[in-house]
Amino acid sequence: MFLKSFGSLVAVFALSLGSTAIAQTSHNNLYIQVGSDGNGHPMALDLASIKGNEYTLVQKHSDGTAKRTLRAACGQRRLFSERLSIYTSVGKLTRDDQTKREIFPKPGTPEANSMEIVCRGRNAQK
Repeated sequence: MFLKSFGSLVAVFALSLGSTAIAQTSHNNLYIQVGSDGNGHPMALDLASIKGNEYTLVQKHSDGTAKRTLRAACGQRRLFSERLSIYTSVGKLTRDDQTKREIFPKPGTPEANSMEIVCRGRNAQK
């Protein structure tokens, strides 16, 4: 079932962005690049993190990593930030902000692209 879901996610990703999906594996996780931040660093959707309509975006932050947990309200086309965790290069958690708030991503941004992938993937599984 995971392979079927994964295949539909990659297809949806390619269709959504009109380009070829870039996927990378690391520590048994699979990431798909969904865009880049203001500094040009890639932002990736962690496919292993997808649980229903909740998922994680990963990006470089200073010398470490930032992970933002998002929740999509697919039917309403709304997106909510649930958590922001910052890790050092050795994996030590340095910040864990669990402030929940709605965000309003512009089309073509990593947040909008990831939401589209997750929502279309959910629809494909139904």
